[in-house]
Amino acid sequence: MQILPAVDIKSGKCVRLWQGSFNRVDVYGDDPVQMAVKWEREGAQMLHIVDLDAAVSGNPVNRDCITDILHTVKVPVQVGGGIRSRDMAEYYIRQGARSVVITTFAYESPGEVTELAHRYPGTVSIGVDVISGAVAIKGWTETSTIRPYEFIKQFSAAPIHAFIITDIYKDGTLSGLDVKRIEEALDGIHEPVIISGGVSTLDDIRKLRQMKNKNIIGVIIGRALYTGSIVLRDALKGTD
Repeated sequence: MQILPAVDIKSGKCVRLWQGSFNRVDVYGDDPVQMAVKWEREGAQMLHIVDLDAAVSGNPVNRDCITDILHTVKVPVQVGGGIRSRDMAEYYIRQGARSVVITTFAYESPGEVTELAHRYPGTVSIGVDVISGAVAIKGWTETSTIRPYEFIKQFSAAPIHAFIITDIYKDGTLSGLDVKRIEEALDGIHEPVIISGGVSTLDDIRKLRQMKNKNIIGVIIGRALYTGSIVLRDALKGTD
């Protein structure tokens, strides 16, 4: 199971949100590129980069910064946030992204995203941001009526890299994983999954590894790394 440090970018800074709220922002650095380099030097297996401004507006405000990260680090990078067109997805792929994370575009144009996945096998990931049991879109500012399983099954035949399932109510709170809610979200899902939201201690990583669902290939960790409640090298050592 891979450990993916998160580098969320807002207004050119490295930040963390509380429960996806843009009114509750904590800044952890003025240079996201150097933050990415820091996690790489500490042994990160893959990085999870998000353009938070673009997640809401669809305008790739931090594209140049993310491009700099892609050109600077050598570890694989997963890029998300506001990728709402084929052109934008292909831009990041051409710049070296290992995976592009698509949510709103996948919700609005599943056929087009499926075609994109077939063109770039194993490169497209689908973000499944969950609020009250439904998929949230447009930077978590809108909640759809579609359930995670229904959303995911639209892409079950496509060569998707992974489905990134985020519990928005837990995200950025350091309150620990809600294992029951994760198990409910994963019920019937057999595709590769990356879990995000609420990871606060090494015990949360142990819980994921002990879950019956063996399709969990990674976990994204944000605030816990920035506050020091999890030390990356300890998480990478394994916690079984």
